[in-house]
Amino acid sequence: MLGYIIYGEGPRRPELGERQFSGGSFITLRMALEARPNGPLARFRARQGARMLREAGARSAVFPVDFPYTALFIRQGILPIDTLPLRRALAAPLTRRRLESGGFQPTRAVVAISGERAVREVTECAKALALSYRYVLLSARGAESFARDLRREYGISLLLEPSPDQLDRADALVLFSPRTDLKLDNPILYALYPGGEAGRGRLPLCLPAEVAAQMESNCDQEQLTAALYAMGALPLETLLAEIPG
Repeated sequence: MLGYIIYGEGPRRPELGERQFSGGSFITLRMALEARPNGPLARFRARQGARMLREAGARSAVFPVDFPYTALFIRQGILPIDTLPLRRALAAPLTRRRLESGGFQPTRAVVAISGERAVREVTECAKALALSYRYVLLSARGAESFARDLRREYGISLLLEPSPDQLDRADALVLFSPRTDLKLDNPILYALYPGGEAGRGRLPLCLPAEVAAQMESNCDQEQLTAALYAMGALPLETLLAEIPG
């Protein structure tokens, strides 16, 4: 079960409840906005709220934006919803859509994927793009077996171990880990690793308007989007359609 923290008008003591968004069920924790959020009483109530969520079965939650007790909740075993899995799942279809809208031809566009190792998320992205584009570069340790299987099953060849210059010249670059040796000025760039969402390669997450209208104004919309996707309440195709072209 996932939590949903409501921080604003509310009871002085934390209260648990239930909430549904688009078929996804959450345990809610309602907390009052404190006049002195760092005071001992406010922090006591925050610890109490975190324990209540944990005892109700939640280990992660949708946090409010600028929530003053995020670190405290993490220490109590309640983590913010991780948006990275959803960003990575959206990377291939969104890259394809942006290439199409930019007029890049499947037989001429150069698409590059880079990661530390050939883990499932990296190879799934590479496969999805290789099925649509002729020139796909893959920089990841241990990718040889994956490349052989792809060639045997689909007749598709990948360029492995591309040079930094080749990655810099790609029309689209999808990064699953940081690269300090690249210029990162590709026409299409996504940085899909912790901290990567803060830079130019950010992949945005958006909710359908009817769902967004139900949440509190200070709710972290991207965390809620990722939570509903993880629950199976919102399919990838619906979320992809909400991202501006």
